Amino acid sequence: MERNFLLEIGCENLPSGYLDLALEQLKEECAAGLKNERIKFDSISTLGTPNRLVVYITNLASKQKVIEEEVTGPPVSVAVSDQGDYTRAAFGFAESQGVSVEDLKRVRRERGEYLAVVKRIPGRKTEDVLKKMAPLWITGIRFPKTMRWDGSGLRFARPIRWIFSFLGEKQFKFRVGSVSSGNKTRVRPSFDIYVEVGGIDGYFSLMQENRIVLDPAERRERVVKALRREAKRLGARVVRDDELVAVVANLLESPVPFTGRFKEGFLSLPRQVIVTALKSHQKYFSVEDEEGKLKPFFIAFADGIRKNRKEIVRGYERVLQARLADAVFYFDEDTSIPISEMAKRLSSIVWMEGMGSLADKSTRTERLSLWLKSKWNIGSDRLSDTISKAAKLAKADLASEMVKDGKEFTLLQGYMGREYARVSGEDESVAEAIYEHHLPRFAGDDMPVGEAGLIISCADKLDNISGGFILGFGPTGSVDPYALRRQAMGVLRLMIEREMAVSLPEAIDKSLSLYEESVSNIPSLFDVIYKFFGRRFFSILRAEGFDHDIVTALMSAGWEIPFLTRKMALQLSRMRKEGRLSPFILAMKRIANITGSVSKDNIRTRGLEMLALLAGREEEKLPFTPDFFKLKAETDLFKTASKAAARVLSLKRERKEDQVFSMLYQELVGPVDRYFDEVLVNCDEEKTRKNRISFLSALRSAFSYLCNYSEIKDE
Repeated sequence: MERNFLLEIGCENLPSGYLDLALEQLKEECAAGLKNERIKFDSISTLGTPNRLVVYITNLASKQKVIEEEVTGPPVSVAVSDQGDYTRAAFGFAESQGVSVEDLKRVRRERGEYLAVVKRIPGRKTEDVLKKMAPLWITGIRFPKTMRWDGSGLRFARPIRWIFSFLGEKQFKFRVGSVSSGNKTRVRPSFDIYVEVGGIDGYFSLMQENRIVLDPAERRERVVKALRREAKRLGARVVRDDELVAVVANLLESPVPFTGRFKEGFLSLPRQVIVTALKSHQKYFSVEDEEGKLKPFFIAFADGIRKNRKEIVRGYERVLQARLADAVFYFDEDTSIPISEMAKRLSSIVWMEGMGSLADKSTRTERLSLWLKSKWNIGSDRLSDTISKAAKLAKADLASEMVKDGKEFTLLQGYMGREYARVSGEDESVAEAIYEHHLPRFAGDDMPVGEAGLIISCADKLDNISGGFILGFGPTGSVDPYALRRQAMGVLRLMIEREMAVSLPEAIDKSLSLYEESVSNIPSLFDVIYKFFGRRFFSILRAEGFDHDIVTALMSAGWEIPFLTRKMALQLSRMRKEGRLSPFILAMKRIANITGSVSKDNIRTRGLEMLALLAGREEEKLPFTPDFFKLKAETDLFKTASKAAARVLSLKRERKEDQVFSMLYQELVGPVDRYFDEVLVNCDEEKTRKNRISFLSALRSAFSYLCNYSEIKDE
């Protein structure tokens, strides 16, 4: 007989970010547990609010599925005598399996004939299995932080106050910590009043009667609809914030909207200050008119239907009034001096212990930014002036009253710097660069639009990464206290999406060198940081769908400029789809295979040196002697390779390395194939043999500087 199963874990208010995480884990663990225990079911739903996590399983089988298992025993040659009698080995095997020798059978395996027994494993009752599994489902939920609240030692995100559970029409009894399951739940967790429920249907009816929305997706939808409705009533529209919608929906069981207002005079504050005050501190939604101008209203939510709505709104307004008044005080204090004066305070603020002040960091960021600009070779002297001024002022808002408040306004770093720069009369390009140097702050965030902001953002993040590694704070496992992984991804995104033609290894080296002037005994960290970036870059390219072997081949050749490496991956992928990659890679591998393995160290430097020698046909410096060539195929390949080398160097100067592979395919495949068809490399004459191997080694070094072809598979 199939039955439904319901489990409700009642607890004190879970943090908003914990709910979805817990429900996802519950669903996965329940499905995996039932499958492992051979218990059939139709569906599993996990529902939840801040005060209850619910598992609902439909049509659960009454017993485990019966299975038959064949156990192989000793070989027949050992278990059966020549006269056909069972030996001691057969009796021992039968006894160990709990059967008689008459139940044994013969089976044939690769190595011969064996005795075996087919064991029938009966299914246990589902409720017996669940009594062991259900507690594990609860205690197995992994939260970012957990707590103990009684003497049982049980850890959970918040204290568990009750467990409601039914299997079919009967209460399902089990115990977790000091809490036993039963037939009682709460409809208002804040009140210590339990409601007795007769079964699963009664439970869902009770939730509906009390307007408790168990489905998080449905709550989010209700929040969105309520926002639109209330905004329309105010003659406005909601400032879109999907993150806040998700937070509010996970903070309430029965979201009910309220609208309030604040003094219109507060609208003189920068827009994001108001939006942040409403969102971060109070979880209120801002509203705006059709032109995007904020209006002096807000929309908030309470849990359940309340009779004293006006008093609730007045309370909401009082709290917000105080917070906005604080913001006005901070803003007035900060704008009483120019941002350049504010920046002078940075010399007294420690950046990271042992790494100097924020003023020192600003100086390094300025120098690295100007270096990046010169290497990229873009813009004019005016851009340099903008970069220099913005880099000096970029961290000034960290000394402001608004940002150093330590509460929600800390999130406005960069934004407040831009506002203070504008009030101080700084050029708009400087103000925008101050704001944009914080971008991107997270995956999917906006990118800097201006070149100054882009360059300072790269420099700032590179400086953070260098400083973090110097102090030994490089990420380990899930621990990344300074978010260096996120910042590395930001640097790579900037360099790729804006096609920043700068060598990242050179930038890392430059960043580290700026510390050497002020911090002694810096360990050799270049390789560590370069590999750290490499892992992030590898994951970016793989996430975009590039084949593993192509990405590995490019990155193991000593990649430098991220956007060009990505374009090269795109070129190789296109060649693979068009069927051109196979003959090209085979030709390159023919060269590599006969010359043996080479070290990957400095593969790029050696390759460029050899390209230059081939392109210039500097025969006295080449590791081989063209005069020793005896066959036309040798001379033809040398001439073709020299022209191809010159073309590669030309494409490199033009930052068009992504065209190299297609060019080499057209130029080299034919001559290489003819060479190996007509030339015996390992001939008997030693001088000729060594010269031919040296020639092929030179070709390998020259044309492998962008790609380690041996890593490309199945070609």
